[in-house]
Amino acid sequence: MMFRILCVFGLVGVAVATSHAQDTSPQRGLAPVNGPQHRANIDIHYASRQALGKGVTLAKLSSGLTVIVQENHAAPVATVRSYVVNTGSAFEGKDMGAGLSHMLEHLVAGGTTTIRPEKEVRALVDSMGGRTNAYTSNDITAFYIDCPADKTALALELIAQNMQFSTIPEDEYLREMGVVQRELEKGEQERRRVSYNRMKQLIYQVHPMRHPTIGYLPVVQQVKRQDVIDFYHNRYVPQNMIIIVVGDVNTDDVLDEVLKDFKDFHRTTERAPILPVEPDQASPRTIRVEMEGPTAQISLAWPTVPLQDPNLYPLDVAAFVLTHGDSSRLAKRLKIDQPLATSVSSSSFTPGFVKGWFQITAECAPENLDEVRRIILEEVDKLKTTEVSEAELAKVKRQKAAEHVFGQQTVQNQAEMLASSYRSTGDPLFDDQYVAGIQTVTAEQIRNVARKYFLPQRMNTVIIEPLGSGAKRQATSDSSPAESEIIRKQFPNGLTVLLKRHSVVPLVSIQAFVKGGATSDTNADSGLASLACQLMTRGTKKYTGEQIDEYFDSIGGSLSVSSQRNSSYLQSSVLASDFDASMDYVHQVLVEPTFPEEEFERVKGLHLRRIAARAANPQTEILDFWASEIPDSSPYHRTVSGTVETVSKLTVEDCRKFRADYFVPNNMVIAIFGDIDVDATLAKLETMFGSLPRSDSFHWPEFPENQPLAKSRSEHLQNQKQDTGMIMLSYPICSIYDQKSRDSLEVLSGILTGGSGAGGRLHEELRGARLVYYVFGFQINGFAPGYYNVLTQTRPESINDVIGRIEAAIEKIKNEGVPAEEFEGVKGKLIAAHAMKNTTPSGQAFQAAIDELYGLGYEHDRGYDKRIADVTVDDVVKVVQTYFQHGLVVTTSPNASPDEAAEPDEKK
Repeated sequence: MMFRILCVFGLVGVAVATSHAQDTSPQRGLAPVNGPQHRANIDIHYASRQALGKGVTLAKLSSGLTVIVQENHAAPVATVRSYVVNTGSAFEGKDMGAGLSHMLEHLVAGGTTTIRPEKEVRALVDSMGGRTNAYTSNDITAFYIDCPADKTALALELIAQNMQFSTIPEDEYLREMGVVQRELEKGEQERRRVSYNRMKQLIYQVHPMRHPTIGYLPVVQQVKRQDVIDFYHNRYVPQNMIIIVVGDVNTDDVLDEVLKDFKDFHRTTERAPILPVEPDQASPRTIRVEMEGPTAQISLAWPTVPLQDPNLYPLDVAAFVLTHGDSSRLAKRLKIDQPLATSVSSSSFTPGFVKGWFQITAECAPENLDEVRRIILEEVDKLKTTEVSEAELAKVKRQKAAEHVFGQQTVQNQAEMLASSYRSTGDPLFDDQYVAGIQTVTAEQIRNVARKYFLPQRMNTVIIEPLGSGAKRQATSDSSPAESEIIRKQFPNGLTVLLKRHSVVPLVSIQAFVKGGATSDTNADSGLASLACQLMTRGTKKYTGEQIDEYFDSIGGSLSVSSQRNSSYLQSSVLASDFDASMDYVHQVLVEPTFPEEEFERVKGLHLRRIAARAANPQTEILDFWASEIPDSSPYHRTVSGTVETVSKLTVEDCRKFRADYFVPNNMVIAIFGDIDVDATLAKLETMFGSLPRSDSFHWPEFPENQPLAKSRSEHLQNQKQDTGMIMLSYPICSIYDQKSRDSLEVLSGILTGGSGAGGRLHEELRGARLVYYVFGFQINGFAPGYYNVLTQTRPESINDVIGRIEAAIEKIKNEGVPAEEFEGVKGKLIAAHAMKNTTPSGQAFQAAIDELYGLGYEHDRGYDKRIADVTVDDVVKVVQTYFQHGLVVTTSPNASPDEAAEPDEKK
């Protein structure tokens, strides 16, 4: 939604800061006169309180602080959030371009306060299983803690202390200054973020919206600690703050806790810059940027309206008409009718504080760039000259209504919706009015806004193309839901069915899994499973691919078939009212796909271009490089996508055979979770799938155990990416069936890299030394024994230093173990974080089905807490001693080798 879902490249986030000693700065109440004051003799109270419906309460303190609470008792979780307005890249006044809002986000989120040092804050968050993070955009800085509901008061207390009492110690400032610079450098390697920032700079010539959220590197490097402290005292004042709590909470309790936590936080003079008005654009603007990668990306955009303008509704509908779903106008022309683009999207961005813009973006081969641009403009012109049909308009309105429902599934979704609605309109429930407004849009209104805003002289174009393209051109010129336990049924033909009623929202998740993916491919036909799965939705005996797209687009639902390392699966999400009709399409895709020849050639061509494009992304590039370097006897030697060489040789008959071999009843688990009648659904599945013949020829292989490496080995890939280096350390480990080792490795990940969130020894050391922006530890395994990997991104000259520190951290655990307090804290964090996973029907269906497919049982995930709790320090030391003797180290950078990058420093 235009004002609610901010462009991801306008958001810059940071995980909770790492631990440091407590600062001895004065209390916030003793801050300079330009900071908020804490006066005990002035009573702060609730000046107003309104019950708005849907369990939402809006309240305001006499200090100006706003509080919004929504009760949602579907699951025992909550999210606590604080939004600081009059911050963000467009609101930094005299410090424009310095990224002070973003820098403060890094320092305030979990940082040291006058109440607690950073280390204690981190320990408290970990102890309650909280998931904490923050982000900054053009016009906001947000902080949040997601936690079990019974920890809401503690989460509020920690957020309140961050908002009022942050001290920003010198050591934390220096550490995060380094991290921010690494983040800025990383962003310059990301095509879509570069495209977004360049587009803003074209559209806004005067308005500060044009500046990047993170700032400009030369300006950021000049920022002093005192600049950040002054900005904090100036902008982090009660009238600039919105506190939002959503979840299994009691509104009165939350309001009482907020009043207690902010009882001495007093209103100040108003602190917000006056924003200039952007003049109307008089002529088209274009910029071209060359970046690493084989594909080109083109974005066309026109200035439009702010949120308050009623034309936002027809503009939003126009975006859906053009690109929402494969049956939409541009998607059909560019991806289905002619395979010219690998992706196409559009959006109408309408913020509340400035006129927004309407944008269309497509990615394609460089040689298709001009034709893609021509087709985009042709479809834009059609909006001006021909009214959208009633059927198409009805479809889009249904899609928007479905989007609204899908966007409310979690407490996190609901909190963001309340925040953006309130910040933009003053009404926390404006989202509901927005959906109602969409339903009033007429075909004539769409034509009128297209004529008014999509003018040639106001078009802005950003093109990102491969390195050297310029030279080549020159050379050529409300109610509690009912919920059931999971019901398991196995039909005589071997098909396993898992059903669960889960009616928090009127949605149904349909998922079907089979063994078979990169693991079932061979080295000669790598990528077969992935290609075959993509083709299964492109035509069946009863429906064409276009009819399938049209149906799911018309109901605002989704249907896809995908393949990964160990499994292939169908996933579909629909509104409950569309479930019965949708099952016919699901049955056809699973049982009767026809693999049309013409679709095969188109999909295969797109697949080959995606494989080639993976080299442009540092993360996917090193993962593919890693796969190529592990033994070819391992199924993990094969990537999910395959290679250009193997996929080029695949035929449509290969794809048909894959489906026939693996999509058979005795190799399939179907999970349907959501707002369903369990008995009726089971009867429907028996009718549809119960008579399918069992495959007696199906056989799933057994895989030998991994052989440990005889010695450590290092491999390096030289690329053209500037100022970035990638590292992956890899150690052969067990399969998923060695549960004790897997659990011990899970705890090891928590110790090293924080498990599912930021943290851990490596995170603290490497970020503290300003060497990396992120570091992750993870297992890649499945039916076959796999690998434990540590992945990180750094600068080329730091590769050897980072590798040495990672290896030393692992060796330290092997030799010294882990202190009891740290060990128990890590396990507690893992258990608490796990409790907050899979809270949607889709997530629960996925976990239950995949565990059942692996033979672990659909309830396997319920034993996670006990298994982790039972892990001992000796267990972790044992897996390190067993598996981490010798490893494979793969690196990528612009240099011929990591040693070459290190030479200049060594010579000093």
